[in-house]
Amino acid sequence: MSTLKQGLLLDPQITQKVFSGIERGPLNKVNAVVIHQTGANTAQQTFNSYTKGGHGAHFLIDKQGIIYQTARVSQKAYHVGKIKSKCYETKSCTKVQLQNATQLLFQKGLSYSSRISNLHNHEKVKPYPDRFPLNLDSLGIEIVGSYNKVKKQYETISPLQNSSFKWLINELYTHFNITSADVYRHPEVSYKMPTEASSATW
Repeated sequence: MSTLKQGLLLDPQITQKVFSGIERGPLNKVNAVVIHQTGANTAQQTFNSYTKGGHGAHFLIDKQGIIYQTARVSQKAYHVGKIKSKCYETKSCTKVQLQNATQLLFQKGLSYSSRISNLHNHEKVKPYPDRFPLNLDSLGIEIVGSYNKVKKQYETISPLQNSSFKWLINELYTHFNITSADVYRHPEVSYKMPTEASSATW
C-alpha cells in the first residue's frame, strides 16, 4: 500500500513529477475524484503545458500505464471548471430546486456563459454531495488520450491505462474517505465533450 507524506503519494508505481505552477493553495478536504482525458497524444505535451502553470490535475497516466503525480494532494488544482446542477442532471431535484435550476439555466436576456456562471455560483455554496465536486474539494486524474475533432470522440483508454487507473483509485480510497460513488467523469460535472473518459472503468 502507498504512503501519504506531505501531499505526495509514495509508491514504486508512482513517478513524482510535481509542477508547482499548477498548485493553487491548500486543499483541505478531498470529497471526490474527477477523471479527465488530455486531448493530447503524449504525456510530454501535457507536461509542457503544466510548466506554464494554469490548469492541471494531480495525477497523469500515460499510454504505457505509468502514473505520474503532477500536483500534491494537499494542494488545489484547476481541473473542474464551472459545475452543472447535480439534482437537475440526475433528475433528483425537489420542485423548488428544479424551479431554481431551470430559471438560472434558461434566463432570458443573458448569454449562455452568464447563465452557466450563475448556475455554478448557485451550486457551489451547497455542501457535497448535494452538488458536484469543485476544485476546492476534489482530486483530478488525467489519462493521456487524443481527441478526434471530426468524430468528436476521445481515444479509447488502453487496458494498461485502465489497470493503472483502477490501482490509483483504490489507493485514493484508502487514504481519503471516498468510495466509487465519489468518482466522476469530467463531462458529468462540467461542460465538456461527452466522450471524455467515457471508456474508463473502476
